[in-house]
Amino acid sequence: MTTYSIRADKVVFTLGVITTVLIVLHVLAMQAYFNGAIGLEERFGLRYWHVSTLDLDAEESFGTWFSSGMLLMASVFMFHHCRVLRAQGTEWHRWWLALAIGFLVLSIDEVVALHELLNTFLEDTSWTVIGFPILVVVGLSFLPFLWALRWRTGLLFVLAGAIYGGGAVGVEHYSGAEVNSLHYNMLTTLEEGMEMFGVILFIYALLDHMRGPSHNSVQVEAGLRGPG
Repeated sequence: MTTYSIRADKVVFTLGVITTVLIVLHVLAMQAYFNGAIGLEERFGLRYWHVSTLDLDAEESFGTWFSSGMLLMASVFMFHHCRVLRAQGTEWHRWWLALAIGFLVLSIDEVVALHELLNTFLEDTSWTVIGFPILVVVGLSFLPFLWALRWRTGLLFVLAGAIYGGGAVGVEHYSGAEVNSLHYNMLTTLEEGMEMFGVILFIYALLDHMRGPSHNSVQVEAGLRGPG
């Protein structure tokens, strides 16, 4: 087994810088393609596939894969924390396991858009109509878990969830259906930005909780255990 020392501040700074760069590139790419006043489409024959990898709303883009990776990172950290708590005999490890599985599902959904299947069944109704009640129910069901955490961790988790949910459900609900427009793609900037920074805040709160008040970093073991 190899032990890795992970500092929350360094992880969050790195994720924040990459996220900011991806958001700026998305804005520039969408302005270049959808803003007729700039006229790049007519002057240089700009096509969507030229900028699609920078579109945060596209499944096959750098931003989408990065968002999925951050959700997966949070899930892996929680699986690790669950394993540690289970070895200590702490009953709360089941709650961490549920969260880890939830984030794993969100990571998969980010790249394959499982939630869009709801739009197929709902026809003219957005999936967010169902998504909001689900978000509220999940949040309320985790209140005992949040109450058992340190107040700092619980508060940061709630704030992170509000930011993420506000982008994923709230902003998307009002973004409209005209995806081939500058208005929609600028709202996408807000939606995806809230989701990404919400996950970053959650990862910070998670690592801050895992390290405890008296340590500067989190010790994570990875690899295969040798015999004996």
